Amino acid sequence: MTEESNEQSLVAKPTGWLNNVRQFWREVAREMRQVSWPTRTEVVNTTIIVVIAVFFFAFYLFAADIVFSYLIKGIEWVASKVF
Repeated sequence: MTEESNEQSLVAKPTGWLNNVRQFWREVAREMRQVSWPTRTEVVNTTIIVVIAVFFFAFYLFAADIVFSYLIKGIEWVASKVF
């Protein structure tokens, strides 16, 4: 009999969905207070780095596309002369 009462006390009682939602938002607020937020200068610096990287890779891919398109046109021209 004592084992049954111990098992029943370990089982959580349903508290309702509204209490679950409140509990969730309390935990979210508690976790958000523990977040280490970046400073404004860190955000600005990393944003500048990302923008520069995007432009660099865009230019690189544009140049590679141009080179490969000329290469393929050259191969097609050679193939048309040979065959």
